[in-house]
Amino acid sequence: MAANEGPAFVPVEDMSHIMSKLAELDKYGSDLFACRRPDLVEKAARVLGLNPINDIVEFALLFKEDVAIMHKGVMEAICFCYPSSWIPSERIGQSLAEIHQPVADGELLRQMSQRIAEVIANKSMRRHVWTISTTGALSNHPKMVKPEVTDQTTIEDLYFRMETQTTVPVGDGETAVFLVRVDTCPLGEIWQDPDRRDLIIQSVDTMSDSVLQYKNLTKIKEVLNKNIAV
Repeated sequence: MAANEGPAFVPVEDMSHIMSKLAELDKYGSDLFACRRPDLVEKAARVLGLNPINDIVEFALLFKEDVAIMHKGVMEAICFCYPSSWIPSERIGQSLAEIHQPVADGELLRQMSQRIAEVIANKSMRRHVWTISTTGALSNHPKMVKPEVTDQTTIEDLYFRMETQTTVPVGDGETAVFLVRVDTCPLGEIWQDPDRRDLIIQSVDTMSDSVLQYKNLTKIKEVLNKNIAV
């Protein structure tokens, strides 16, 4: 995670972004959103230069990103239309440490959670998280049926998934907006670049078994190593 010097979010550029999110909301309903503090949604809207709004779903439809609001390190509002194998509404009321509890090899992250909460409430930060999936869909909701990895799976059947995670303080020293933009592309597009391909292979090969299992990469690792040579 590093200081964010660029724009915090991508405004909705056309109706396709809204329609995509609405389709996910129609499919998974209240799995995707929850809110205990509408006042914090309104405060966040003002800080981001938007018209006053206190509904977390309406708030999320204003961005390409998914959004959540943390107050004193606790999740108070969330609308994630494109979650990565977890149910957003179940995170409401959880601390950062609790949210990170399922993360494999995440003990240091959990220990640092309170400090992280303090930092993001006072400074805009950004980090990138990636994985590889058998689907190019933006949503990886746990109820979604994804293709299985088999002996016939190739690089062309896989997708690179990137999350750009940005935090924005709202000015009270206690509250931060958490924005996550999800992008996917066919893994084959990246695999043609030897440097990027080698970086992915090196990263996956150094992951522990628990991390591979957590990220659903155990079988995908085998596919990647069978396809090192183009």
